[in-house]
Amino acid sequence: MTNSDITQKEQNNLPGQAKILLPLFIVACAIFLRLFHITTIPLNMHIDEAGLGLNAWSLAATGTDRYGYFLPVCPLNFYGEQSAFYTYFCTLLVKLFGLSPLTLRLPAAIMGTVTVIFCSLISKEKYGEKGFYLSLTLLSIFPYFIMSSRYALDCNAMLGCLSIAVYSLVKTLKKCEMSPDSLHLKRFFITGLLFGVVLYTYIIAAIVIGLFGTIFALFYIFPEKEKRRNRTLQLLVLALPIAVLSVPLILVVAVNYFDLNPIITPFFSIPKMLTNRTEEVAVPSFAAFITKLKTLRYPLTSDSRYGSSDRFWTMYHISVLFVFAGIFFSIKETLKDLKEKRIRIDLIMLLISAAEVILFILCGIYTYHINGIFVSLAYFCVKGILELINLLKVRKASYVACTALFLVYSAYFIFFCMDYYGADTTVAYMVYGGVDEAIKMLPDEKKKSEIYVIDEVGEIYFLSNPMTAEQSAPYFNDMGHIVDYKNIHFRKPDEYKRGDVIICNNAVPGYKIYMSEDVSTDDFQPGSSEDYTLLSTDHYYVFFEE
Repeated sequence: MTNSDITQKEQNNLPGQAKILLPLFIVACAIFLRLFHITTIPLNMHIDEAGLGLNAWSLAATGTDRYGYFLPVCPLNFYGEQSAFYTYFCTLLVKLFGLSPLTLRLPAAIMGTVTVIFCSLISKEKYGEKGFYLSLTLLSIFPYFIMSSRYALDCNAMLGCLSIAVYSLVKTLKKCEMSPDSLHLKRFFITGLLFGVVLYTYIIAAIVIGLFGTIFALFYIFPEKEKRRNRTLQLLVLALPIAVLSVPLILVVAVNYFDLNPIITPFFSIPKMLTNRTEEVAVPSFAAFITKLKTLRYPLTSDSRYGSSDRFWTMYHISVLFVFAGIFFSIKETLKDLKEKRIRIDLIMLLISAAEVILFILCGIYTYHINGIFVSLAYFCVKGILELINLLKVRKASYVACTALFLVYSAYFIFFCMDYYGADTTVAYMVYGGVDEAIKMLPDEKKKSEIYVIDEVGEIYFLSNPMTAEQSAPYFNDMGHIVDYKNIHFRKPDEYKRGDVIICNNAVPGYKIYMSEDVSTDDFQPGSSEDYTLLSTDHYYVFFEE
């Protein structure tokens, strides 16, 4: 073989290599964006993160959640339910590596990466390689898909698990269309199993799965009478694992709705809760319904919470146009498919969206309550872009449009990174280990004083000082919080005494009012009083009398 033959062979292999290396490079970038400084960005901890971390530590250490329930189907968080999937995922990491901000948030990053991959695989089933690469790129850089992958909110695992289940359903339906003589029961069973897992990613995910499954079944069975028997069998096989996996969750609802005693078995437990999300499910009044319709804009804009940027929105401003375009093209294509008695991707995405919207109207408030809708929003965005570009008949115009989109999204991404990753990490509330650090600065004799921690919750402190259920039980209040622990109080003092120690987050300017009346709250500057010693960390002021 000559050198020219070798060179020609290498050139022929380059496209194949690129098909492997390019998606790997994009996924590597997505992983980096989700892991980069994940323990400090966001620095501020959510109270549910703290509760989840304490549950994970307790389960890893003793096999019970922090309230003493053995391997609960729904671990308790502040006497309410917490989703099992994220909690037990985190428990595994804590068991292996110990409790830390990294092990607490790492499952979110992993599931966020899973979301990017499987949502892109769904687009690939529709648009091939171009849909796959476009989806991989966009989902890697969209604010919501990054930000929701960096908070240990248990509900965020739903998006990743739902994307896997939907992809499995899409592949199964495609196989059925390609070989209609085969029942493909194994594929339907696996798909049902994956949807059953979704039930454990969020306590109200059952509403989405129930609504989606019911509507999908109606579309799947009734159009073709001659296939109704086979399709009924397929749906039964699909529903079987979902039904089996739903039994423990049905027991959770029964125990709490009918005020039954907790169920304790050698393998798991069904806890008794003070509150649960299913109690919030209600048909809204007309006024509330109108309000919900208005707030449905949040998944495309921002609700100023844990997965959206007020400045850049959930998927950047320009994506709103493409999402609506994608919805339009999906409706148009679905109507055509239904006339031809075919069930395809577009119908599935529309049904997922409908189920999530109904969930939001029944019991949603914030974007993360319907985080599963981003499976379909991502698809609609990619569809809208590709279909609009396809309308440009002139190839040169298509190139210009693609180049413009690349530049616009690149600019959005760069400015988002500067805003998000470049944020001031010294200004934050509820910092992991922050109170512990502040207390350690005190002289030994002052550590025995009454210590009041203002604008903080005890659960954040206990992340760095975890306790077993037996040790913490005497300190829980009626809502499952620890407000007073020995001489440490996570509240304002009822009456300030000169021997007390006050710890305030330096992001809260109102700390002045907690000082002695001998200090002028109007003129006081930290360290200006001779009666008080002021210590400070990066995030806390510590006041005490000499």
